[in-house]
Amino acid sequence: MGESSGKVSDDIPFPEFVRMLGSVFVLVAVLLFGEILFRWFIEPANTLLPLQLLEAWLWSNISNLIWSGSAELVAHQTGPLTQVNLLHPTFYGGVVPLYVSDECTGLHELFFLGMMMLLTPSFDLKTKFKHLGIASLIVFMLNLVRLVVLYPLAVSGCEGMNGGTFGCESPLFEFHDFVLRYGSLIVLVIGWTIWFNITDARKGVREFWNRLPQLQGVSFNPSLDDLKSNSPRVASLCLSLSLGLSAIIYYISIIMKDTSSVDACTNTISATCNRITTEYEDAIGISLRIFLIGVSILMFAWMQPRLNWLEEEE
Repeated sequence: MGESSGKVSDDIPFPEFVRMLGSVFVLVAVLLFGEILFRWFIEPANTLLPLQLLEAWLWSNISNLIWSGSAELVAHQTGPLTQVNLLHPTFYGGVVPLYVSDECTGLHELFFLGMMMLLTPSFDLKTKFKHLGIASLIVFMLNLVRLVVLYPLAVSGCEGMNGGTFGCESPLFEFHDFVLRYGSLIVLVIGWTIWFNITDARKGVREFWNRLPQLQGVSFNPSLDDLKSNSPRVASLCLSLSLGLSAIIYYISIIMKDTSSVDACTNTISATCNRITTEYEDAIGISLRIFLIGVSILMFAWMQPRLNWLEEEE
């Protein structure tokens, strides 16, 4: 006997299934695009220089506070004080030189975690940015802990019979590579999962999926009539204009400098010329990236994209 014709089917309607599949695809695509965008952003050396300087200074001082004379802060070959030399008599040559690069600042992890939080369909933007601010502090502290523990790891590898031998500090680099390849991803997933559960974001996600069939598309509001009452929009516009103006001033200051050494290195292959041209290209690249970020923020603040729902239209 067949089922009663009055029984309601539990199957998801095909249009709703397509919407759900499309939503998941968009979320994954945005995360991948964000990853590519961040890689492009930090391509020039010292793009995150203020953060690099701060973390190198904190790293060396905290290390010396715990283990007196364990670290010294010196200028890296690119110029800024972003190199931390770990010091111990058992190290090969007595020193292990390390460098706080753009990737070592922890901003990559924070950027990815921030995207995961912002893309989670729960809470309003103000609440999400509040949570993200707390997450920023936690990620910053965890990254400092990661840097500080490199010293005892290096010492543990160089103690005893291995003392003074080349590569005895290998536990330091093994830990660094593990964090770079797997550790950061593990921390991000755990961090997002904790946030998802303790903030009851699950409820918002459930409501979003239930509401998804009513999604009508994306609308834009280029009108600036609400500037007096919309302080976040005003702040975003001011930030974008500040970034754009700073990038233009920085770019002009670069091209107005004496570039004779750069011109002289055209078609010349040498270590000195490679350093000169790389530093010049990095400086130009940083100004371009700051300008494009300013333009992107300006476009979002101006156009104000938002999702349209059927119930709102009615």
